[in-house]
Amino acid sequence: MSFKFDSMMVILNRIDSGGQVTVDSLKEELGVSERTVHRYLETLQLSGYPLYYDRQQERYRFPEGYSLKRPGFDAEEFLAFALARKVLKAFGPEFEERLARIAHKIGLQRADPQPRILVREGEPPQGGDYLEQLNRAALDFQRVEFSYRALSSRSETRRKAEPDYLFYQEGLWYLRAYCCLREDFRTFALDRMKALQVLKEHFVPRQRSGDEELALSFGGFLDGEPADVMLIFDPEIREYIQRHRWHPSQEERALPDGRLEVRFRVNGLEGISRWIYRWLPWVEVIEPKAMREKTIRDLKIALGKYGRGSRNKEQG
Repeated sequence: MSFKFDSMMVILNRIDSGGQVTVDSLKEELGVSERTVHRYLETLQLSGYPLYYDRQQERYRFPEGYSLKRPGFDAEEFLAFALARKVLKAFGPEFEERLARIAHKIGLQRADPQPRILVREGEPPQGGDYLEQLNRAALDFQRVEFSYRALSSRSETRRKAEPDYLFYQEGLWYLRAYCCLREDFRTFALDRMKALQVLKEHFVPRQRSGDEELALSFGGFLDGEPADVMLIFDPEIREYIQRHRWHPSQEERALPDGRLEVRFRVNGLEGISRWIYRWLPWVEVIEPKAMREKTIRDLKIALGKYGRGSRNKEQG
């Protein structure tokens, strides 16, 4: 366990116990500089802990009613309750508000009283042991290690990662984490993981918003730079496209000839590319240029396969 993580846990526990926590007291207890104490406090605030300096009492404290403790809850019960909050969120704000009141009454108070799990659609299946282990690791800021083979790769690699959050999309559970091998955030499918281990290594979380990141994703694909996509759909499928909101950024414009112009802003192009192909031949990719050119290449490859099939049939 790192000294920095230990120090921040000391700060949280001192504040939670109601002690007279000041910059000077923390300097003395931790044996660090005033600047370092302020950096620790700022990191904790950015991580979601609602600590603040009470000028009247001249000490750092949590808001009234807030506590790090979760009386009577084990990891499985905590996960079950928090998942219920995520699923019922789709039924409207009144359900979410009621469960929030329940959480407050039973003392379920911590920096993030919900798990690091985002459910966007449908009824999620069981995630197995890995779901609970990864959720606990994300909440406790512990690194994990596992073997992984992506669908696009023939080889298996051993990965060490810092879990950020989990999400369910299109029938599968995914982990969004900082990958120490790639030195960037990556998405891992839980069903592609093997030999998961939660390490006795802690990390300081990077300030990110999973909800905002997922809002830019198309399907389960989050990797890639934000890109603006413009498509034009033929009149034959215009109503099919308009009857559903496929992405939060979706913007539509009816064209004079009956076609429909649709724009999206997404993270990466792989997810939306697969979605586009389901609408062929009634869709045209206009922007970005790179995706339009790739679509043309893919169509030529597909046409070549059909051509070979016809020739083989004739020869037979």
